Amino acid sequence: MSRPLNLARRPLRNERLPTLLLSAGCGALLVFSAGHALAARDVLPGRTTNVEREVVALDKELDELRAESAELGARAAAPDAVREWAVARTLVDGRAFSWTGLLGSLEQIVPPGVRLVSIDPHEAEGGIEVVLNAVGRTAEDGLAFFKALQASKDFERPFLTGVADGPDGVDLSYTMGYRAAAGRGGVKR
Repeated sequence: MSRPLNLARRPLRNERLPTLLLSAGCGALLVFSAGHALAARDVLPGRTTNVEREVVALDKELDELRAESAELGARAAAPDAVREWAVARTLVDGRAFSWTGLLGSLEQIVPPGVRLVSIDPHEAEGGIEVVLNAVGRTAEDGLAFFKALQASKDFERPFLTGVADGPDGVDLSYTMGYRAAAGRGGVKR
């Protein structure tokens, strides 16, 4: 038998697989490059104008709000509104006053011969000032109550403002500062 005649210097090789792999790699590189180009396009200076416009608009709004705040700070309230707010503040401060604490302090120091007739707490410059009207059986009972007020840590600068004979005994008037005991709690009015 004779050998088939081959005129080629090198035998023919099948190179389809390497060519296919090279083509797939080039295609993947092309897709990746296109995605990169689109991402780069979004950050180009021409594309950031929307963000820059938004930043400028926010800066403008911030300046307007600062100017409005300064204008509102410079305005004076109308006298009617100031009176109305003062009344509202007085009502709120009155609700914050602890009647339970005051009555508890008085209960501990009022002597048996003295009966309280009226209690008038009001806000003063240094805190709360209390005006008490009481009736004592004798002047000595009124003096004992005054000494108890002086000895109490809840009351400061007690002052006997009036003593007069009344139908039930001796009418007494006292004025003093009241230090609301901070740790007492109690029910507010």
